[in-house]
Amino acid sequence: MDRAWLNKTSRAMRIDPEKALQKLRTLEYELACSDLAARVKSLRTNSLKRDRELREACLFCFGMSQRIEQSVWVYPIEESDFDFVAGWEVDDEQHLAPTQLKEVVPKERNSNATLQGVIDGLVKYRTSEQLTVAIHLNQQVKFDPNQIILPSLNLAALWVFGSLARDQSQWFLYGNMLEEATYTTFQYPA
Repeated sequence: MDRAWLNKTSRAMRIDPEKALQKLRTLEYELACSDLAARVKSLRTNSLKRDRELREACLFCFGMSQRIEQSVWVYPIEESDFDFVAGWEVDDEQHLAPTQLKEVVPKERNSNATLQGVIDGLVKYRTSEQLTVAIHLNQQVKFDPNQIILPSLNLAALWVFGSLARDQSQWFLYGNMLEEATYTTFQYPA
């Protein structure tokens, strides 16, 4: 990563994913009870796309925080090949992971969408050895990592996360799929 990119990250306001998700939860309940269109409630409009991405970034980073038992922050910096930067510190050394979000959309949006299809599409990232990809499995399906066939990928890391409960109170995080992957569960912060 070049110096200009590091300077940009240091100037960006970082988001504490736990606090952000707690605030969002209140709003999510209010939206669920409203008369707004379903696409607005699910942040599926062009004007709400970035809000949906930041929610997913917060879910991913909160899951990572639970997994490694330390804070992982969201830096809302978007570039051509990543949607945000995940950041954490180890022994006063800052670590940054530019992260691309992908989504396996709900079946009602695309009945043909699959996790395997999203993973297969990642082969286009040929020069992305510093890029982390976090895939939001946004379907009520059983996640079986043994069914995944990994193509040759030139990425730093590959993760899958999704809700285990219809009310989205329980979540899972699986990865790094490019190494020895493990499964972590976590509660949505209340």
